[in-house]
Amino acid sequence: MCVLVVPEEMKQSKEYTEVFEAYWKEQQKDRTELVAAERVQDKSFLSMVKKSTKQ
Repeated sequence: MCVLVVPEEMKQSKEYTEVFEAYWKEQQKDRTELVAAERVQDKSFLSMVKKSTKQ
């Protein structure tokens, strides 16, 4: 995890707010895509385990 320390005067800036919101939306999108990809991998792994235990 990363912690960003921002001066108060910068937080008041409209430009900072817009840039940060765009960045945050992109981060959330990436996280959603990663979770979806992990689910696919988990399902394929579980499927493989089920097949190997049935034999």
